[in-house]
Amino acid sequence: MKGVFNKLILSGLTIMLLIVACKNKKMLDVDVSKIPVQVRILRFDRDFYGQSVSKLPDIKHKYPFMFPPRVPDSIWAKKMQDSLLVDLKTQSDSVFPNLETYKPAIADVFKHIKYYFPKFKEPKLVTLYSDWNYLKKAVYVDSLELVSLDNFLGKNNRIYKGIPQYIKQNMNPENLPVAIAESIVETQVAPPKSKTFLAKMINFGKRLYLLDAYLPKTPDSLKIGYSTGKMKWAKENEEGVWQYFIDRKLLYSSDQKLDMRFLNLAPYSKFYSEQDLHSPGYIGRYIGWQIVRSFMQKNKVSLQKMIRMPEEEIFKQSKYKPRK
Repeated sequence: MKGVFNKLILSGLTIMLLIVACKNKKMLDVDVSKIPVQVRILRFDRDFYGQSVSKLPDIKHKYPFMFPPRVPDSIWAKKMQDSLLVDLKTQSDSVFPNLETYKPAIADVFKHIKYYFPKFKEPKLVTLYSDWNYLKKAVYVDSLELVSLDNFLGKNNRIYKGIPQYIKQNMNPENLPVAIAESIVETQVAPPKSKTFLAKMINFGKRLYLLDAYLPKTPDSLKIGYSTGKMKWAKENEEGVWQYFIDRKLLYSSDQKLDMRFLNLAPYSKFYSEQDLHSPGYIGRYIGWQIVRSFMQKNKVSLQKMIRMPEEEIFKQSKYKPRK
């Protein structure tokens, strides 16, 4: 009888989690079909790399924002003919012969942002190479979205040889709309005023929740950058991770070492146990995400208000209970 009772409890918990997940998706299931947006793409990567140096004046005229006045033309001329970058251009052209197929996904991101922030003006996309700066795959500035195509050539591309697996697993074409959304989110969510571990976790949670809103049909694993296996570990061990933070009184700690252990980009999180290698990196971001989701499910608050709220206030009102 006891075993049957335990099974009923587990079944009930599973059903409750499914209901919560469905409620979250329903909240963000908005109609953006009638929101007008334009996706304008300028292929600087094609116009610049591998071109004749004689074309440099015309290229500078077309893309004045790409050429700081203090940099001499000799530097740009050398960059145009750099053998590594010309090889990169060959790889990029093979993966992205055109970007028309990506326009609907990018337009969908812009529509969702404009739904929640009507004053948002969709930027022009400028494609370029950034020498594999995987921390800044896309940069949103003023009216421009600078997209580094060298970060989306496919995790098995030979040109990524030597890059750690946990980094190149997110260097695929399907990561491109996510990177664009992330770059815009970075400008919308201010850093936390509090330096506590809890505030930092929830600040990342705010950003990930905005990705929920802007990319409602995108898998969670793609939004946070976890492999399928690491995503599974995060879901199955959410309660254990939270209890670890509670038991060691980490929530209100300002120890910056916690950033390296649980918030910064890394192959795994550092609990200093045999579980480390199985865990995903920056698990604190995942926990912060679940706290913000819990808050938004329990409170009728707009995205605009949520991103401005103090992180500790969000925590108090979230009544967060981790998955078991």
